[in-house]
Amino acid sequence: MDNEKLEINRNNLNHRRKRIERIKMFIITFIIIFLLLPTILCLILFSKINSLEKEIKILKVMHDDEYDTYKDSMNSSHKDNIVHAAEKETVNHATQVNDSKEVSNESLDKESKDKDSVDIKKIENNKKVYLTFDDGPSIYTEKILDILNENQIKATFFVIGKTDSYSKAMYQRIVNEGHTLGMHSYSHQYKNIYNSLENFKKDFNQLSDLLYEVTGVRPNLFRFPGGSSNQVSKVDMSQYIRYLNDKNITYFDWNVVNGDATGEKLTSDKLVENVLSGVKNKKVSVVLMHDSPTKLNTVNSLPKLIRELKEQEYNILPIDQDTVSVQHVRAESIK
Repeated sequence: MDNEKLEINRNNLNHRRKRIERIKMFIITFIIIFLLLPTILCLILFSKINSLEKEIKILKVMHDDEYDTYKDSMNSSHKDNIVHAAEKETVNHATQVNDSKEVSNESLDKESKDKDSVDIKKIENNKKVYLTFDDGPSIYTEKILDILNENQIKATFFVIGKTDSYSKAMYQRIVNEGHTLGMHSYSHQYKNIYNSLENFKKDFNQLSDLLYEVTGVRPNLFRFPGGSSNQVSKVDMSQYIRYLNDKNITYFDWNVVNGDATGEKLTSDKLVENVLSGVKNKKVSVVLMHDSPTKLNTVNSLPKLIRELKEQEYNILPIDQDTVSVQHVRAESIK
């Protein structure tokens, strides 16, 4: 009997010990997980922060590049490694008009006045402005095309790749209405496009094939995202330029900006002012604007901008094979 009791007590003790061991193991496991979980979460968070920092860096470079160009056009100054097609005009229309008002009618006959007026208009008529829109099609493309049509103006659209029915209709309308259709990359993802030459080629051909399939036109114009002088690319830009040269693709940068990509939300009037200031002393002006969902003020600025350019006798044209190329890095400098 006593032996049986001892055996029972022993078994109970063993069960208790095992239960305690299990509890201890559970507690230890919980503590380990409790200690490791924050570490794991911190590592994940660190990875995400690192990724975001890279994205921010890329965006900052893009912004700085756009803003530097903006400041250059506002100051009419050119860096040594940037070649613009524009030359400064030697005649200031406003000055001549003011001077003519100060001269007495007795000292200036009608024939001389008429000749001066003709000369001024001739100089103004030689000044060409090319309105270009990047990043479309967007929800505003249709409105932009409507405004251009109402004012009998042709422009140039450097588009990205989209396969929805609306975007395809916009590609076709751009071509049908006599505007110039150019390429701006399929994905517009800088870190992918500029990661390698192979990635660039794949992206380029994907957009070229899409536009040909939709419109029957294979564009021969290209604009690098961020421009040919961008600092984002991991590969030397000369490799991409050489590739385009081999395919007989002409790339265009810009020498005037309206400022809609500077990071500030500028008013329509300010956007117009920026363009008029930028084109003032140039014979050839390629104006950078954007066709995207966040650029409503660019759309709203168009009627006034076109009106002002027409009043000042500028020729507003679409880019074609005869257009003097405006390139931050000259294509012919790449062998």
